[in-house]
This record gives sequence, structure tokens and C-alpha cells, in this order.
Amino acid sequence: MADKSNNMKVPAFLREPLEAAQLRLAEFEEEAQRVFDEAQRVIKELVEKGRASRKDVAELVQRLSKQDWKKVDDLRGRVTKLRDQGLERAHELRGKAESFRSEAMERLEELQAKAVAYLGVATRDQVEELSRELERLSRRLEKSSKPAKGHKAAKRQAAGA
Repeated sequence: MADKSNNMKVPAFLREPLEAAQLRLAEFEEEAQRVFDEAQRVIKELVEKGRASRKDVAELVQRLSKQDWKKVDDLRGRVTKLRDQGLERAHELRGKAESFRSEAMERLEELQAKAVAYLGVATRDQVEELSRELERLSRRLEKSSKPAKGHKAAKRQAAGA
């Protein structure tokens, strides 16, 4: 499975744990997707509430505009106050949405770290380092076995001559 998708040679003794880890990682990705979808749903709800608040403000302004106001400054003050309150509310909702998003991302990262630690699966860097070490040892074994063959052949030639 890993051989086809990544074109990497994975030793047989690592293949089964690696495939199991990949399945578990897929499960964690599904859970992360569910958390992400929930976060999106909550953000959409917050946006809808913000739009509803904007409609409420528009209705208030419309009611205020229908009244007979003697003082234009009073009307300006009220509209400014409503606008400021609307902006304040929007900033609060934006802050809540951002904190929810960052909290969800932190939880997701913690969940991933716990999953890797729980599974006892090596990280990609560790697997690559192990692979490099195996290659180095393999080359070392090949080097040490080649001179021995050459040395025996030289003895045979000397004995035959």
C-alpha cells in the first residue's frame, strides 16, 4: 500500500505497523474534519446572528427616522451610538469566532500529538533516519564482505601458481 503511493521501499517488518498507523491517522483525520465542520457551523451561526443584529439595528433606525425629531443632533447621537454598539458587537462576535477557531486548532494539534504518542508510531523523521542508518549499515556490510572475497581469490591464485 505504501509502496505504490509513495514509491518508497519500506522494510517488511515496518510495513504492518506502518499500515496500522496510517489507518489510525485516517481515523484522526476524520475526527479532525468533524471538529472543523462543527467550527464552521458555529461560525455560520455567529454570522447569521450578526446579520440578524444588523437587521434589528436597521429596524430601529427606520423607527427612529419615522418619528418627528426636533433636534437633528439628538438623532445623530442616537445613530452614532447604535453604529458604535453594532461595531462593538461585531468585534465581540469576531473575537469569539477567532478564539473558537484557535482553540479548535490547538485541540486538534494536541489530539494529533497524543495519537502519535499513544500509538508509539515513529515520526517521519525517525523513519527516514532509521532508513538512512540501515542503508549505511548495508553499505558497510557490503564493503566488508568484498575485500574478504578478493583476499581469498588472491590466495587461490597464489596457491595455483
